[in-house]
Amino acid sequence: MKIANKRSVIVLLIIVALFMFWNSFRSSTFEVVTIQIVSENEITVINLSNRARTIKIPIDISNLVEENKQYTISYDKRIFDNHRLNYISAQLPEK
Repeated sequence: MKIANKRSVIVLLIIVALFMFWNSFRSSTFEVVTIQIVSENEITVINLSNRARTIKIPIDISNLVEENKQYTISYDKRIFDNHRLNYISAQLPEK
């Protein structure tokens, strides 16, 4: 019985350590982009350096954003994971 408890604790510690390792390799990006393609669960954007990215979105925003318009976005990228949208805001028109 004690061996099973020790194994459970060791497995739990390994899982927690792996999660902490995975979460520590997270980078956040904030940039101005032009939205190219909008779908139900992802958007494809091009930033000002002409780098294209596909970003997963938590909800369907296809009715809220327009293609070929500029937006300010913030997104996260974790190791072994896709880009995930945190924030999106419309760019104000230039005068």
